[in-house]
Amino acid sequence: MLRLNEIFKKKKKKEMKYPIDAVITNLDVALRSDFSPDGHFCSFTFIDERPTFPRVKKTLEQLKVNPDVHVVNHRYTWHEITKDTDLSCLEITKH
Repeated sequence: MLRLNEIFKKKKKKEMKYPIDAVITNLDVALRSDFSPDGHFCSFTFIDERPTFPRVKKTLEQLKVNPDVHVVNHRYTWHEITKDTDLSCLEITKH
């Protein structure tokens, strides 16, 4: 016969392999276009998720959609958001 504690035993919580952290991300992109031989340099600052950085990937994909613009190189850095981080320079939109 089953005991009550065996019937109602708690399921173990699934542990996440990779914890998701919100970080401030700086994305620098070097672009080349057919209309400007000198090229362009763009810098973006936004909040993204570490370790996958989906917003960085989405931004690079959006830049590559236009056939007249070519991404030459890109680099991104990130900074952890702590209780002391100043977010006043960022525009926060709640969805």
